[in-house]
Amino acid sequence: MRKSILGYVGVSILIILIASQCSVGTKPDVTFKSLLYEMADRSVITHWPKNEYKSLQTSSYNRAAKTPDDRKGWFANGDCGYGLGVEEKNGRKEVVLLDHNGPGVITRIWSPYFFRSLKNRVGKDIMFYLDGDTVPTIKTNLIELVTGKGEVKEPFAQYTNRAGDLYLPISYAKSCKITMSDASFFYIINYRAYDEGTTVETFKPELLSKYKDDLAKVGNSILEPENFDDGEAFTISEAIQSGKSASLRLPDGNNAVRHLEFHLDAANIPQALRSTVLEMSFDGEQTVWCPLGDFFANVNAIDPYKMWEREVKSDGTMVCRWIMPYKEKGELRIINLAKHPVVVKAKVNTSSWKWDDTSLHFHANWWTDLPYAPRPVFDMNFIDIKGRGIHVGDNLIVLNPHWSWWGEGDEKIYVDEDIDRRFPSHFGTGSEDYYGWAGGQVPKREDEFSAPFLGNIRVGGQHHPKERDHAGRSGPFTRGYNICTRTRSLDATPFRSRFKFDMEAYNMVSSPDAFLQYALVTFWYGEPGVKHNRVPMSEQAAAPVPQPEDVEAFAKTQLEQKGNVFYIKDAIELESLNGVSVSPTLKWKSLKTRNLKEDSKFSNAHVFGVNSAKIGDSAVFTFNEQYEDRRIFLYPAVSPNYGKLNIFVNGKLVKKAWDGYGKSLKPASAIDLGVHTPDGNVFKIKVEVVGKSEDAVGNLFGLDCVVLKSAADKS
Repeated sequence: MRKSILGYVGVSILIILIASQCSVGTKPDVTFKSLLYEMADRSVITHWPKNEYKSLQTSSYNRAAKTPDDRKGWFANGDCGYGLGVEEKNGRKEVVLLDHNGPGVITRIWSPYFFRSLKNRVGKDIMFYLDGDTVPTIKTNLIELVTGKGEVKEPFAQYTNRAGDLYLPISYAKSCKITMSDASFFYIINYRAYDEGTTVETFKPELLSKYKDDLAKVGNSILEPENFDDGEAFTISEAIQSGKSASLRLPDGNNAVRHLEFHLDAANIPQALRSTVLEMSFDGEQTVWCPLGDFFANVNAIDPYKMWEREVKSDGTMVCRWIMPYKEKGELRIINLAKHPVVVKAKVNTSSWKWDDTSLHFHANWWTDLPYAPRPVFDMNFIDIKGRGIHVGDNLIVLNPHWSWWGEGDEKIYVDEDIDRRFPSHFGTGSEDYYGWAGGQVPKREDEFSAPFLGNIRVGGQHHPKERDHAGRSGPFTRGYNICTRTRSLDATPFRSRFKFDMEAYNMVSSPDAFLQYALVTFWYGEPGVKHNRVPMSEQAAAPVPQPEDVEAFAKTQLEQKGNVFYIKDAIELESLNGVSVSPTLKWKSLKTRNLKEDSKFSNAHVFGVNSAKIGDSAVFTFNEQYEDRRIFLYPAVSPNYGKLNIFVNGKLVKKAWDGYGKSLKPASAIDLGVHTPDGNVFKIKVEVVGKSEDAVGNLFGLDCVVLKSAADKS
């Protein structure tokens, strides 16, 4: 029988914990109750924190990432199973996920709702050792904890989409160590590290019952957020012509915007969403410049959702509940950059506000670019800020012209001293993980969701009769716009002098035509005078809103300029795969094949070409993020210099002494390696040099690409 989360703290431990908190009659600076109410208080993030802290993160990111100078390690995939070490406790091994000394609070934990395989929905136990105790304050099943199936319910534990997110604050006065039994999988843990001297109440499971009514009250206010209807109300109801704008001058003096509401009516709503721009200025500084649709995570269509601070209703009404204070003056402007009129209805509620030297202005910034090729992977930048402020949210908008999975990019967030040490304090495990859900299969429209702090607002859904998935099915998968959003409350990230937010532009598909187009929005608060690198992009907002066909045409043009390179559909190009390891004496390079005869077509005009190898040498190719059985096809090359190979899949010999000899370098027929089950969500293909034929002049080898198909597909 699984033990209750409440069953691990005895009376004696309680006495020790209480004694360690503070002297009799002294209230800690940070308590469980204060954290609960802070979660639902939007005014907190409008000020620099009273109790200063660093917002930090630990995760299962691939530890091969050590320096941006090493591209192979820096963009290594396979971000699971990593921890901080292994400890022996009570005769068993526990993997350490977090080890923090000092006062702090766990603000968010994310994990998939499966463990290493979609078939395993049980997973492992997670233990929280607080303030140096050798007995865990909490010991419970991780999947149950984060998905709300245990004693913590929504919105403090929330199932999203093949994953769960825990937002219940777990605070500690002296230290926190989090471990998992036996092994880890994917995980992300966000936590606050308070400045030395901050007194914090250590979490005790019985606080859940003690503050039952407060949990219910705060939970309801998060799930059903109320709009601010008091103060002064200002409205716009106007047909704004092309190139024109409508403005509102807000009340002078210490005030704050408490509620924003917009509705657009136009002949072309998709274009209006992108070309109608929200601009806001406070105390003489422009702090908001963003297309309305991008601001509300609605691009190319109205997609209703409800979150803690933003909401889009089914009739297209867009609501923002973020508080935006100012000291002396504020102005809102709505600009129409489209070629046709747009009818805008807007409502703004303001109230008086006490501005002081800790107050911060609200910012929202937008950026986009031309479509990106699938390789090389690189870090694209949401924003780079110099000054003091707090990061509170962001939107990731991806336009994908294919059916397939697009997002493998890890977030990399640099705060203050991280810049000089050239390593982020937030290093993630994948785009969808950062936004609170999980992969495991190619998403569809039914995978859309919105929770108080997270949203997968749109999943493609634009049908293309020629696009088919691995099972040969045509249909609306991820083709089109894919939009994720995240809001931060307790997990907001303060920065004293510098904040830089990158995310890898990492398409899972490496076929040369698998271009993606991105748009990024960052929400943050900053002190007056803070600087950043995101300028208004009027030309891009005024342009026709891009469609999948536009990205396809752009990719075609780019490939034609490179010589109309041939490629195999859905190919994973081995010469550009990050997950490659070779024997010490094996040497290889990405061999360009463009100058071969026209009928010798290698995918992407390159092969993984070995130019030095001994008998017994091997190369291992790792394919991460695999959760379903696949039929694996390996596309090799033949050459007079090529020898014989043993080929293994996940350690099993599937092809013995395959002969790579040929009279010239050219593609060979694809090798059907059979149907295989992922081992810990990974396929590993190993090729081993075992000799050469009598006619061969060497024992080298060349491999073009791999295609993973449906288990039933033999084509």
